Amino acid sequence: MENKIRLIIADDHHLVRQGLRALLEELDFIEVVGEAADGRQLLQLLRNGVKAQVALLDVEMPGMGGIETLGHLEREFFGIRAIMLTMLNDRAVIQSAVDKGAKGFLFKNASLAELSDAIRKVAAGETYFASDVALALLRPAGQSQSPPLNQLSERELEVLRLIAEGYSSTEIGQKLFISPRTVDTHRNNLIQKLQVNGIAGLVRFAVLNKLV
Repeated sequence: MENKIRLIIADDHHLVRQGLRALLEELDFIEVVGEAADGRQLLQLLRNGVKAQVALLDVEMPGMGGIETLGHLEREFFGIRAIMLTMLNDRAVIQSAVDKGAKGFLFKNASLAELSDAIRKVAAGETYFASDVALALLRPAGQSQSPPLNQLSERELEVLRLIAEGYSSTEIGQKLFISPRTVDTHRNNLIQKLQVNGIAGLVRFAVLNKLV
């Protein structure tokens, strides 16, 4: 069997870290060797002797974000190759990450297949930038796409929060004084707008965006 890729995760949301870890540990070629709530914790783990080949970094974290962490990795742990994860489709953010040495860049709605492909390629010395990332880099500076959250109406946000909290269409309808069928319509619109897979994708989006 091939040697496993040793991977470390940094994300400020505990549920996201646990979810990523659970998904990635199902892949027989990855070993998750550590997780951290921000860049400082990740660097401390590495200084304490944790050996990693790939770092999966959230762009936005309190304390020390992913892009700032990249600079430290380049100076102290040059052999560790970083993949950035974010919901921000912002050319300046992506360009800054690339300039700081990111070897991969994905949006958080990426599939597990795409994420695993990125990890394989980056660990092998290649780079991996999702097609949406490449398009963002081609946009003129200062012209960025609105984040998915800005596409949602107040009512859709209410429905999304309640879905993420585990309420059924009937229960949501009762809370918002609308019919279950209207709730289902909002749910389907949310799935289309956010380009996620079903209820599980909506819940994950809500968690990632700290709506619950």
